Amino acid sequence: MPDIDHYIIIGNGPAGNHAAITLRKKDEDARITIISDECVPFYYKPRLINFIADKTDKKDLIVRSIESYKEKDIRIRMGQKVTQIHLDSKSIFLQHMEKINYTKLIIASGSRARILPSMTAYAAHMNFITSYTDVMEYKKKIQEANKIFIFGGDLVGFKFLKTLDAMGKEVTIMIDPNAFWPFNLNSNMLDKIFSNLSKLNVSIIIKDAISTIEKHENFFSVKTRKGIEKTVDMVFSLNGLTPNIEFAKGSGIDYDRGILVNEHLKTNVNSIYACGSCAQIYNPSIKSYTTSIGWPNAVSQGEMSALNLLGGHKVIKAAGRKYFDLEGVKIKTTWWEDIDDES
Repeated sequence: MPDIDHYIIIGNGPAGNHAAITLRKKDEDARITIISDECVPFYYKPRLINFIADKTDKKDLIVRSIESYKEKDIRIRMGQKVTQIHLDSKSIFLQHMEKINYTKLIIASGSRARILPSMTAYAAHMNFITSYTDVMEYKKKIQEANKIFIFGGDLVGFKFLKTLDAMGKEVTIMIDPNAFWPFNLNSNMLDKIFSNLSKLNVSIIIKDAISTIEKHENFFSVKTRKGIEKTVDMVFSLNGLTPNIEFAKGSGIDYDRGILVNEHLKTNVNSIYACGSCAQIYNPSIKSYTTSIGWPNAVSQGEMSALNLLGGHKVIKAAGRKYFDLEGVKIKTTWWEDIDDES
């Protein structure tokens, strides 16, 4: 065993960054490395929509500068994708086949855009706004577009919808009740959302499905199963997120949709913890695994995973708001309480 630990954190969001800072506070001598497949340092995802509408400056998206990592002696490796974890050798492999050894590992890899199975044939025609790279690529196109079609919904989708409406765009949204994993919308919830969104100057389609999306030279044609046809400049898929854990599959780390962890955020491997939206946390009171959303939960889990990795036995609890208001419908942010515990 090396005299100095090497803690590796996969992921550079709120969970990963707060894990790194907590580790440094508790262990001044260890090597700490954050590995991120994005090419920018820690940034505010919640501000991306406002950046599209020029309500937030680019510089105000960044939470932590490169210099701040150097000051804390934390190495950050950006634009480098983890592809494998080898438990026997306690190592990870990057896409360019570099091998990096660790003594302890925290998986905080977050989530990526989710494409519904029924829409995979049209994935090439759909745009996403779930990352800094997405927004940098599409901002100008969005500003120049006149007609935009949104498929799905989700929390980001409705904020994006309102922003586009305020920008004077002609917007159509097809709300899919399956867009909100790990949460489900019933018919009454869907009707309430429809009623609230009807106050906007947008076209709303519910209880329908996309039949085809065809790409033409200067536009897209979207047809639904009920015969509605829309000609638009851009199509966006906003169907929630799915845990970004492809690199862990086949490693021996237990997973379902996300990395499975106990209430201490430990995986089935003693030296590996997981936190944030990539983790499914076991709740002993309901005997089930589920995930959480929201920045405060990610921050809390990042700190807790680091403390427990160092020998603590703290039990994770919900942080921040228990619910998001989704156009009049309550959406849980956490696995820990019942939906009826707050009016």
